[in-house]
Amino acid sequence: MVRKETVAGFDYGTSHCAIGLVPPRAAGETVRIDMTPLEGDDPLIASTLFAPKADFELDLGDDAVLDMSSQSFRDLRFGAAALAAYLKEPTEGYFVKSPKSFLGAPGISERVKDRFISVVAAMMANVKQRADAMAGEPVTRVVIGRPVNFQGASGEAENQQALTMLVAAAREAGFEETAFLFEPMAAAFDYERSLNAEQQVLVVDIGGGTTDCSFVRVGPERIGRRNREPDVLGHAGERLGGNDYDQVLALKALMPAFGMGDALASGLPIANGYFVDAVSTNDVNAQQRFYGRDTGERFSEILREVVHPERFRRLKQLREERSTYRLLRQAELGKIDLSAAESAAVDLEFVERGLVLEISREDLEQGAERLLEHLVGLIDEVLRQAGTRPDAVYLTGGMARSTVVRRRLTGLLGDLPLVDSDHFTSVTRGLALWADRIFPG
Repeated sequence: MVRKETVAGFDYGTSHCAIGLVPPRAAGETVRIDMTPLEGDDPLIASTLFAPKADFELDLGDDAVLDMSSQSFRDLRFGAAALAAYLKEPTEGYFVKSPKSFLGAPGISERVKDRFISVVAAMMANVKQRADAMAGEPVTRVVIGRPVNFQGASGEAENQQALTMLVAAAREAGFEETAFLFEPMAAAFDYERSLNAEQQVLVVDIGGGTTDCSFVRVGPERIGRRNREPDVLGHAGERLGGNDYDQVLALKALMPAFGMGDALASGLPIANGYFVDAVSTNDVNAQQRFYGRDTGERFSEILREVVHPERFRRLKQLREERSTYRLLRQAELGKIDLSAAESAAVDLEFVERGLVLEISREDLEQGAERLLEHLVGLIDEVLRQAGTRPDAVYLTGGMARSTVVRRRLTGLLGDLPLVDSDHFTSVTRGLALWADRIFPG
């Protein structure tokens, strides 16, 4: 095969984005994958966007969409720059994190879909500009990774909705030809390159927004095949990922310092729903409730009625300063620390001077019990579909590095070897390999 133009694999992830390029090559040449630097030398960029209010609103009553050829696009901030802009002036712009989490949401209107397409397109265009510069030509053909299920185990309509929105966003960003590949399959293709004999591998991919498992036959004799469906023995996935672990950790270990569990003068506790909504940053309805006018009025009433107002005042401040994303980021950093230690400190100085909370691995394990049970259920389902036992377990996605997760996997799978990928780029490399196979020269 002679390739005359660059093709790409694009991991548009819930937490991060990455794009790998396969440059032109002559027949018989080894496939080369070039990871595009997206922030400095880093091939990853956080899936975040910040827009000044004057330029871009995701207001449900505003019919304007983002014109990416206008000055407004140059005013947008992405990745670390988006987070820095949000932290500096949280009420002066629109901050969005992990829009992929919303694409499969049921019941959203066409107006809301258009807004999310604009957000995703802007983020894709930012990545594409860097890919085009590295390739020295416009990159127009791309394989984009997709989870097994965007929204739920039985949400095929929502899956199609999400894929349609991604195609529209990719087209708006400048990609002319788009294909999709299950993310755990992409990871399997990356793993396959390291093998010198055939294996049956269970791929466990725990990303920011989804958990996906695939049972796949891989090996050097299969690498060149364009039809890999016969090699797939099982698939299962659910819209639960690293973000959900951040949320349950925040709810378990941080929210008591904001008044969760405290009593009102009547003796009744403050409703837990306020605290759940506060940490549910990947749920647009929860965030709208938390920041809605009715919640603000009720918070003023609660502050007059609660027995320990000093704690609930922190939640009220969190709402007024629109800092829920910042709180979840600190919970995420604490969760990462717990992979190497039994306890960690979470710095909440942005809420109150001197506010530093201790969290433990036990907090995470107890808070995440439901999520870990779902993970076990997905693996059981894939093993049932395959009807056989794998030779190895290939782990990818940031959450798959967690000690809590690995402990549960070992308890379930016994002495099966756990093989670590490059947890953040293996899917991208597999997508690029697939792009090289399916797009004609």
